[in-house]
Amino acid sequence: MGEEFIVDTGYDGYVFLGWAKGQFEAENGEKRSYFSMYVLSPVSTYQSEDYEASGFKAEKKKCLSADVWADLHPGDRVRLFFDDKKRIVMCALDQ
Repeated sequence: MGEEFIVDTGYDGYVFLGWAKGQFEAENGEKRSYFSMYVLSPVSTYQSEDYEASGFKAEKKKCLSADVWADLHPGDRVRLFFDDKKRIVMCALDQ
């Protein structure tokens, strides 16, 4: 790897960090594929008497397939598109 990138603290979208794919064994013994993407996103600006946060959070998002991250590089700003099961079905560069 060895690539370096800078995260702009003024950017309020997702930043692609990387991905993982593989197989897991379901309860019925069947092997199923999984696809995950790792992103940074700004934390919520919500504040209360008991809660306050600042900066970014790292998130693992489920993806429909490996095609989602096909041409992405760590540090890319991206827009994510989800299905009704909250899986990423498409990703586009956000320039």
